Amino acid sequence: MRWRGLIFVTGVALAAIVGLFIRGDVVPWAVGGLGVAAGLLNVQEDEVSRFLLAGAALTVALMSIQGQPYNPQWLTSVVLYEKVFVTHAVLAVAFVSFARIARD
Repeated sequence: MRWRGLIFVTGVALAAIVGLFIRGDVVPWAVGGLGVAAGLLNVQEDEVSRFLLAGAALTVALMSIQGQPYNPQWLTSVVLYEKVFVTHAVLAVAFVSFARIARD
């Protein structure tokens, strides 16, 4: 696995750990930061469209799961932080893509 792929896997794992075990305000920022890093370092220019589409679909799916009233609290919490990770990655890629389009 390339080191860039390791950032993505670490972010997904950290999001699950934070959702399960961590309470507070500092560590969730690390999840978002890893999402930004994963988006900026992992996504190549030819992958942007697929990544943004998949990220949008995943975000909608996570929002749907998170909103289900019969979920146990631990699942809702894990899904929240997975969503934080994914949306920050999507945000970073979308922002860079938008800047490239605006520059051209």
